Amino acid sequence: MADEELKVLLRENIEVSKESLKILKKINRGRIWGNVFSVLKWTLIIGLSFGAYYYIEPFLSQYVDMLRGLTSGVENIGKIGNNVNSAVSPDLLKKLQELMPR
Repeated sequence: MADEELKVLLRENIEVSKESLKILKKINRGRIWGNVFSVLKWTLIIGLSFGAYYYIEPFLSQYVDMLRGLTSGVENIGKIGNNVNSAVSPDLLKKLQELMPR
């Protein structure tokens, strides 16, 4: 091969190498930005989740307190029913039935 052919091939090789380097740099830059945006996305998702919980938590605690009040009210009604049944004697119930018209 002649020296001129080797020089031409060497120049072409260098040009192709430079173009490949440019493409690889763009790919690497895209990967880095992809990672940055991925971290930002997850930070935003987690931050909004905590913010929403912080905002909604007072309403949830009021709702839970209301449910606890209803539950204790139902339990009290059951206790009152048991107390009434134990306070009324069977003899009293028979006398009341006799007094009622048939």
